[in-house]
Amino acid sequence: MKGSSGKALKATALAALLVLSLSGCSWFGSGKKAEKKPAAAAKAPAPVTCPLCGSAVTDTGAIMQRPCAVKVENDPAARPQSGLDRACIVYEEVTEGGITRFMAVFLCRSADEVGPVRSARPADIELAFPFNPLFCHCGGGPQTLSLLERSGICDLDEMAWTGAYWRSSDRRAPHNLYSATARLRQAGNGAYPWQGEVASPLSFLDQAGVVKLLDARASELARILAAASSPGKQFTPKLAIINGVNVPYDPTCVVRWQYDPASGRFLRFVAGKPHADGVTGTQLAADTVVLQYVTESPSGVVDVNGVDSPDLGVLGFGRAQVFMGGQLIDANWEKNTREEHTRYTDNYGKVIDLKPGSIWVELVPADRQATLD
Repeated sequence: MKGSSGKALKATALAALLVLSLSGCSWFGSGKKAEKKPAAAAKAPAPVTCPLCGSAVTDTGAIMQRPCAVKVENDPAARPQSGLDRACIVYEEVTEGGITRFMAVFLCRSADEVGPVRSARPADIELAFPFNPLFCHCGGGPQTLSLLERSGICDLDEMAWTGAYWRSSDRRAPHNLYSATARLRQAGNGAYPWQGEVASPLSFLDQAGVVKLLDARASELARILAAASSPGKQFTPKLAIINGVNVPYDPTCVVRWQYDPASGRFLRFVAGKPHADGVTGTQLAADTVVLQYVTESPSGVVDVNGVDSPDLGVLGFGRAQVFMGGQLIDANWEKNTREEHTRYTDNYGKVIDLKPGSIWVELVPADRQATLD
């Protein structure tokens, strides 16, 4: 009997184990079925952005090219210019007689037509050099050309590289010289081999930062409206909200940047009129505008007409104003050597994260002051 009883107990125990295993019960649990933890979601890859302007790019090959820095004139006879809307960064500088000129730096966006291309100035060397670009221009004064040669910059002067440029028939010289970024690179890459990648000279907001920037303006405007309806209540602004900035160049070149809340960009006006692109007809716009105040003085370097080219003092440090998202940030700029990029910091010494997109830097003589509204 003992043998049969032991066998029965063993059979019962085995049956119990089988039931437990089939039912998925746990020995130590509450009797609930064990659940598998979901696999952690794969992190989305960080978006690829242009090192010069922070714009998102889909063609990574575009940002592996050598930048092109192209001198574009701003005489009234040269307007409307072509291709400035395609540049990552545009510098505007005062030249002889108060007329301004542009140095447009291209990387992630190509331009099928850019110009009118004009001559170089001494300040261009200091501005262009850190980008290690193809420096594209049409001549310059003898001293400027000598400075360019000694600098070691990759010089693509039209006087030596005529095939990289063309003259249009709808304007008179000298306001009719043009090129294209692909054509410039095709001409220059053989003489100036390019390897490696472009370092980022600036710091940029990420997408969340851009949203926060634009939301902050909307919130501050709501506070201002609420304060206006309660005149007895003390109001302390948190942000410097602006609608536009007037850049004090000479009358034929005076600039206004008007903030457009719908696009979150600044629209450009010159001499009181919308400044449009010559190819698309679209008004030029910027995501970030920087006013960099510089000391203007005689350089002792003359242009092709024998007139002194202003020294703009882009090496050193000084005051700046940064405009983005309809707001003003008081800033400082610093550039100690030709090889360095210009740094823009706030009043606490922190590098300012700029709004990605088209960036315009206005080099304003320090004895002038922009007006805001």
